Amino acid sequence: LIPRLHGFELLMASYAMCHMKLDMILTELGYRPKQSPPRLSVYLTNSLEEGEPANQRLNLGQWLSLEGEGANEIKRDMPIMCIIGNPPYSGISLNKGEWITRLIEDYKYVEGQHFGERKHWLQDDYVKFIRLSESLIEKNGEGILGFITNHGYLDNPTFRGMRWHLMQSFDRIFVLDLHGNAKKKEVTPDGKPDKNVFDIQQGVAIILAVKKKDGGQGVAEVVRGDLWGARDKKYQALTEGRIATQITEKIEAVAPHYAFVNRDQRLAERYERGFSVTDLMPVNSVGIVTARDRLTIDVDKDQLWNRIQDFSALDPELARQKYKLGKDVRDWRVDWAQEDIRQELSADKLTPINYRPFDKRWTYYTGRSKGFIGQPIKKLMRHMLAGENLGLLVSRSAIGERQWKEVQVTNTITEFGIMSTRPGNGTPLFPLYLYPDAQDLDQSRRVNFDPRLYAELQKRARHPEQGVPDEIAVFDYIYAVLHCPAYRETYAEFLKADFPRIPWPSSPDAFWTLAAKGSELRQLHLMEPAAIGETPFPFMGKGEGEADNRVEKPRYHKGKVWINPQQYFDAAPEVAWEFYIGGYQPAQKWLKDRKGQRLSYAAVRHYQAILKILTETDRIMRSITLDLEEDAT
Repeated sequence: LIPRLHGFELLMASYAMCHMKLDMILTELGYRPKQSPPRLSVYLTNSLEEGEPANQRLNLGQWLSLEGEGANEIKRDMPIMCIIGNPPYSGISLNKGEWITRLIEDYKYVEGQHFGERKHWLQDDYVKFIRLSESLIEKNGEGILGFITNHGYLDNPTFRGMRWHLMQSFDRIFVLDLHGNAKKKEVTPDGKPDKNVFDIQQGVAIILAVKKKDGGQGVAEVVRGDLWGARDKKYQALTEGRIATQITEKIEAVAPHYAFVNRDQRLAERYERGFSVTDLMPVNSVGIVTARDRLTIDVDKDQLWNRIQDFSALDPELARQKYKLGKDVRDWRVDWAQEDIRQELSADKLTPINYRPFDKRWTYYTGRSKGFIGQPIKKLMRHMLAGENLGLLVSRSAIGERQWKEVQVTNTITEFGIMSTRPGNGTPLFPLYLYPDAQDLDQSRRVNFDPRLYAELQKRARHPEQGVPDEIAVFDYIYAVLHCPAYRETYAEFLKADFPRIPWPSSPDAFWTLAAKGSELRQLHLMEPAAIGETPFPFMGKGEGEADNRVEKPRYHKGKVWINPQQYFDAAPEVAWEFYIGGYQPAQKWLKDRKGQRLSYAAVRHYQAILKILTETDRIMRSITLDLEEDAT
């Protein structure tokens, strides 16, 4: 056993502990070497670095050189048949060596075609360890991979190349999804709490991938199992279970995503007949990243302007202390932000920004990267600032097990996390109009639609009375489809995996009916609170004590939204309080963001408008019908 068991460890403490524990276990098992015990084949090395040629001597001191040479011999020459482990999870990997980076490139292709992802999670360390293991088993011609890792690769669309590649390399792939993803707010199928097997928020899964020497040339058979519920129940199932009893569901991992989950293929084919939002509106990007929201964004325009003037005039360290800015980060530094403002200190740079659902604020926008705003996304946001525009906000996937609710509309620039509660997951903005640069020969405004798809939509929607739809009608048609309850429910599994696909209209009448509903929703969602008119949600007070409009602990009880023990908004429907847009419940989020503040008259009116907008949205959504059995092919 000893010559056949190898271990690679990067950290000295873990390396030493591994040697000690292996020695203890061998002793406990009765191992007694006749002479001095052999050197255990555990080496201090970076697994993700390629084995160096045999004639290359490392200049690291004698002991480290011997460690490196021993590790290189295994990496280079040893036939590795079984690889097990719990590799690190790190979305932003520090292992950026040329060798492993080159291997990861294979995961960006499906059937020989690059899948076109601009940003993805393929650089995560656990993905690199899977790719390393796959390459060693490919080199050997047979073997078994056994890892417990982040479970994101099982169905996330950015991992489709990885799944496709694994299916080419192995003959059988067993996956046991242990779930427990707190970030996605996972619950069991019957709605009970679902716990992680580790003390982490990221859900995990076990993969066992088998390659046989005579396995043939076909793609791997994929078999799946799921464990839900309490941690101790999962531990018991893992201790007592076997592959044959725990992993039993055969998966049809088919194009285009090759997901390791089972889906209704007839329904999938119908869904895929539609067109993707990203195909129709090719110019899109996530919202701006300020890096310092408290400094750069404010509800009050005048207060923000005063803060900007004060901040720009201070010594950098005094500014850091006064505004509690903490340490500088990659894309934002105090002195960079100050210099950016000083280049052109002007109130004209103050611009509205959609910060959260129905929570429009102000920021100071110069468009320069690594300035007052860390990542201003000028290439896209300039289209929202150059003139009148509409923007469709659509998240790529739903949060956890909740039904998809990831859509909104804007007429201003947006912040990265406007709809997403997940760190690192921004909400893409799809502008309707594209404005020319000063150097462009054609100075006309263009529509951000793929010409071929736009022409096909106009052809299918041509109506004897309504005529040919313009870009606004098409925008409204899409907006209605994405708010249709039947659409969200029918295609729930697919909406969790990628940007939504829109069904072609089954008839001109169907198109224009939906466009009318979308127009209602669009106008409602863009309406300024001052224009809402009378609302049926009066702001009331009761009991003793002074009521000063201060938001304390917002709560909902029997039709009343209480902001403190004395004051409440009356006759508020529960549907408005519970309503989701993306990962947020706007009626709750808006108040929670103002905890400790006094609501002005304008703020009270604004919140009343939010309640009305959400109530009306629910009513309009319930009236949207879409015959998904009869959608056009």
